[in-house]
Amino acid sequence: MIVVRILLLVFFQAFFLRDVSPLGEWTRPEWTLWALLLIPPQANSFLKLTLGFAMGVGLDIAMGSYGHHMFAGTVLGGLLPALHRLFAPREGYEISDHPILRDMGSSWLVGLTFSAALIYHLALMLVSNWYWHLIPGALLPTLTSAVFTTLCCLVLHLMVYAPDRRKSSS
Repeated sequence: MIVVRILLLVFFQAFFLRDVSPLGEWTRPEWTLWALLLIPPQANSFLKLTLGFAMGVGLDIAMGSYGHHMFAGTVLGGLLPALHRLFAPREGYEISDHPILRDMGSSWLVGLTFSAALIYHLALMLVSNWYWHLIPGALLPTLTSAVFTTLCCLVLHLMVYAPDRRKSSS
């Protein structure tokens, strides 16, 4: 299911959502991060790394970005286990925990999503701006893109995994 979700989001980002950036380079959302963030925290570290790499390669092939997304996806896939450990609850993850709002809570979801988006956009910025004198000018657009990506991922999350609506018995 994870692979299908990544393939669908790569397809939609590459062919339909490529130009969705309301403020130009200041808000470049990476929609496919949402699929990578739905990998359970208990999953194997190698699986996370492999899926990050595959997501990046898929985006590079579809968008013609010459390895930029592959590098960023591999960096994020490699750091995702550390992020899961960093944001782990005090008592650890349960085997049945899924990385969704209902199981993990809003602070976990927002913190992990923003951290992952920031890592991904920083990696994209570093591989796009090879010269040190270009990096300071790209830091603020990287931060705003990470914030916008976080908002987009949270909207996707709420659309798919709507919080339980409890019916009041009257």
